[in-house]
Amino acid sequence: MVVSPCTADVHTHAETMARPDPMPVDGGVSWRPLALDALRVRQIAWVVLSVFGALALVNVFRERWMSAVFDAGVVALLLLTLWRNARGQSTQAIQLMVLSLALGLAALMFAGQGLYDEAPMAYPTLVVLAAMLGARRLTRALVLFLLASLVLVFVLDQNGILPSIQDSPPWIRLAELALILLVTWMLVQMISNDLTQAIAQLESEKRALLVSRQEIERLVHSDALTGLPNRLLGRDRLEQLLVQRVEDGRIVAVVFLDLDNFKTINDSLGHAAGDALLLQVAVKLRSVLRDTDTVARISGDEFVILLGNLKSEHGIATVITKLTRVFREAFNVNGMDVLVTASMGITVSPRDGEDVDRLLKNADLAMYDAKESGRNTFRFFNTGMNDSVAEQLHLAAGLRTALGNGELCLHYQPQIDFEAGRIVGAEALLRWQHPERGFIPPATFIPVAERCGLIHEIGDWVLRQACLDAQSWREQGLGDLTVAVNVSPLQLRREDFDVVVATALAASGLPGDALELELTESSLVLDTRDLVDMLQRVRRHGVRIAIDDFGTGYSNLGYLRRLSVHRLKIDRSFVDRICADANDEALVRAIVEMAHCLNLSVVAEGVEDAAALQRLRELGCEFGQGYYWSPAVPEVDFVTLVRTKVL
Repeated sequence: MVVSPCTADVHTHAETMARPDPMPVDGGVSWRPLALDALRVRQIAWVVLSVFGALALVNVFRERWMSAVFDAGVVALLLLTLWRNARGQSTQAIQLMVLSLALGLAALMFAGQGLYDEAPMAYPTLVVLAAMLGARRLTRALVLFLLASLVLVFVLDQNGILPSIQDSPPWIRLAELALILLVTWMLVQMISNDLTQAIAQLESEKRALLVSRQEIERLVHSDALTGLPNRLLGRDRLEQLLVQRVEDGRIVAVVFLDLDNFKTINDSLGHAAGDALLLQVAVKLRSVLRDTDTVARISGDEFVILLGNLKSEHGIATVITKLTRVFREAFNVNGMDVLVTASMGITVSPRDGEDVDRLLKNADLAMYDAKESGRNTFRFFNTGMNDSVAEQLHLAAGLRTALGNGELCLHYQPQIDFEAGRIVGAEALLRWQHPERGFIPPATFIPVAERCGLIHEIGDWVLRQACLDAQSWREQGLGDLTVAVNVSPLQLRREDFDVVVATALAASGLPGDALELELTESSLVLDTRDLVDMLQRVRRHGVRIAIDDFGTGYSNLGYLRRLSVHRLKIDRSFVDRICADANDEALVRAIVEMAHCLNLSVVAEGVEDAAALQRLRELGCEFGQGYYWSPAVPEVDFVTLVRTKVL
């Protein structure tokens, strides 16, 4: 029996103890072609012990007392072998068994018929057994010992000291020869069976290893979820396409595809639903491509599509059209129809480069340009995108030191109560005065702050400073003025945003109802449950909620009630043409009437002249802000404006 990790036979405690220890050979390297467990050692020992026991009885019957003594000595050594084997000392047991057989056979030859004795016939079997069970050094020593015993018997015979005489009756010799042949066959059969099982085991392990290697190869180069090529295999195939392009002179295109608002879907429906959606997207993308094209998933919701062997860029346009159609129909996820769009960036070799990293980078830049262009579209790479990225990196680096250097400050634009005709609060607007580049508009640096993660630190500072300034106005006797602070959608995703608000209020001493947080409509596409829960925690501090730029984004009237909104701010694009465009006037009227039905107040942004002010009053709008009264001004100028009440 071959011992292996898969051995199913269970025997006694002694049979299942430690396997034979490896036997050292020349050079210190262990070698054991066939390891035996305790059961097989015991079986061989009992077979040999039975043979020598039988021989001892035959010799006693023939009154060959010396041979009988030798046979008994071998039996004793074999019993010692069985005892060591039972104690788990299989290696020592095997060595003792080989030694006892060698000594016993040699002794029988000397005590028996010398060169005519049957004992040397068992020498080959003993050598085979030793070779299969022992080490090379032991086997070589055994062969030398057996050869030496034969030479010694020959020398003794030639000198007449121990003549070799055939004195066994024919039937005794027949029985002994048959017994030796039978034992030899049994031992060889045992070893042959073990070798066959060992070879079969090795073949099985080899097959398992090949399967394992194939699986590892697949896992290394494939995406675990979709089964598509991963980033590593995608890069390798792009390298191959570029080499082939040099040979055939055609073009290669790289399409970087990113799902729009996938995080919102993943967070709202769950990760399992997100995975199901990704699987469907992968299948549909693969279905519209040629067999020679590659679609690889390189990260969460990002895919790279490799198009080779293209004669011209017209072929790229055909593929982009097919990819766009994939996202026109809803995906069914857990019985729910989910609409998802994609933004794509495209780069072409050799026009945009012939290096893998450069092409992937350029396609990524083009994809982000598509995102900034409104999503659900595609953009080809152009060199100006690199300049834009460099500009953003420069701005991001400047923003990291702007707070500490005092380059950021707040300006305040007054908010007017139409009925009372006075300033009742202000909107805090962030300004950046760069020491070298001068004034940098918020529309330029706020998106950069959101992308590089600085929006949280900047947003926290704005909130704290606005609360401090508003409390200062109250302490200066300017009345119960309120302050409105714009909040980025990224800030609302922080689990501790309510703690940030509470800390700012506590540090300044400002009452909660004097702070108004302005949310853009894009914030409403966040997971509703999370947003409602967050704003409810904020509302416990008395803070008011307003929807900024209402009418320009994603509107869901149910959210207005669920989020406990207090005010709507009409976007300036509607107010600008309220007196010139009947459609804009109708939109403003609809917003005002809807807000009043929901018990919400309305603030009009961008009021520029008296005519617009008069029309807003007629439509029932209660509050306004704009250049008609004042632009956003530094905090000192705002205080002066409130004191003089120059409106």
